[in-house]
Amino acid sequence: MSSTAWSRVQRRSTELRGWQRQALLLLAFVLLAAPLVGFRAVNDRPLSIYDEWQYADRVHAVTEGNVVMNDGEDVSRWGELARACRGVERIMPPTGCRLQPIADTPTPNYAASDPAPYFVATGLGAFVLLETGLVDNPVNAGRLVGILWAGLSMWTLWLLARAVGAGRPAAAVAAGTVLLVPAFLQQYIHITPHALDIPVGAFTVLAALRYLRREWPVWVLPLAALSVVGVKGSNIVVAVAVGIALLAVLVWPSSEREERIRALVAGVVLTVCTLALFLAHQAWLSATRVADYDPPGNYVVESLDPRAVTVDSVKFLTSWGEGVLTAPAAWLVLAMGGTAMAAWAGLVPGLPSYVRQLAPGYLLGAAVGAVVLDVMVFATTDQYFAMHFRYGLAVFPLGVAFAALLLRTRTAIVLAVAGLALYAALPAILGLDTVAI
Repeated sequence: MSSTAWSRVQRRSTELRGWQRQALLLLAFVLLAAPLVGFRAVNDRPLSIYDEWQYADRVHAVTEGNVVMNDGEDVSRWGELARACRGVERIMPPTGCRLQPIADTPTPNYAASDPAPYFVATGLGAFVLLETGLVDNPVNAGRLVGILWAGLSMWTLWLLARAVGAGRPAAAVAAGTVLLVPAFLQQYIHITPHALDIPVGAFTVLAALRYLRREWPVWVLPLAALSVVGVKGSNIVVAVAVGIALLAVLVWPSSEREERIRALVAGVVLTVCTLALFLAHQAWLSATRVADYDPPGNYVVESLDPRAVTVDSVKFLTSWGEGVLTAPAAWLVLAMGGTAMAAWAGLVPGLPSYVRQLAPGYLLGAAVGAVVLDVMVFATTDQYFAMHFRYGLAVFPLGVAFAALLLRTRTAIVLAVAGLALYAALPAILGLDTVAI
């Protein structure tokens, strides 16, 4: 065998071992998430206030063979009964599995306007649990699939933290935030497409970063755009953040011509693909809508209030307007933003290539992304509702990865783990509500 052929075999063998290690790491994260997520998913009986009864209805439809749900379809009788049996945290107590008179009027399933992939994947997982007899309750079956989404989130956070230069212990702490930050954990113990926001955000940043480093091909960028649009419209925030980071590469004084060209290509591909897929999804909704319906709540407005939009612009960078459990602890917010700002200013030594340019992507992307969401919602539905923490989840992996850069000593690791553990324990210690976020 020639030396060239032998080196090719060695390279492929190394790549295979690398993927095997990553598969084992993903499995380890899933197993680590299983006890906590599984316990909470089964024992937190009330449905989340944030549309879980409608999400659960759509997942249950998949388990019954109805994979596609058209916009304008009503919540099924099963969905109405599930809400009556479990109640909704804070706003609706259980009614003894008896439908109240209001249930005689069908309710549109607003989840039907969300992309299908999360619901199909979760529904298939729930179907397996139900058919094998491991679980006999459809809501619990859908929730328990969240164990997989929690493990996936931990794995992608690990990968991103390592890619920006964090050590293994620091990357493990970053991955642990999925289980230890209450507002993150809520996404996995309930049925919600936001359970995939962290993997989407981490993958999109990784796709751009590794393309700039010539480690991944350009076709991963359309895949990133597909994940952004294919899970939840709010994930557009990470596309905005990455776009700003790529713009930073373009204008960075030390960037070479080839680097600028590569950043321009990445920016154009990601932007065009994201926009095209978003418009295609909107066209699909319009073409397949089976009935018109009034928007939920009282959110219709004639125009956007600049003051409200300005307040929203800081929602993903601070704990403004959020309770102690609905945003990360103040120290974590400061760690994410502070480290990113220090990296942008060149104060963090030893950063791998292009990480410094990701900093304005996180800081400006979080601010501008919230405004883009306001405009997008108003343009498509004539509505305005204040930004909530969960709409920015896709941009948080980048912030968590920057925070991990602070953990360069054993003392820092120990303090971070202790702080996260205390934060995770606060709900039980103080008797706080952890279901509705």
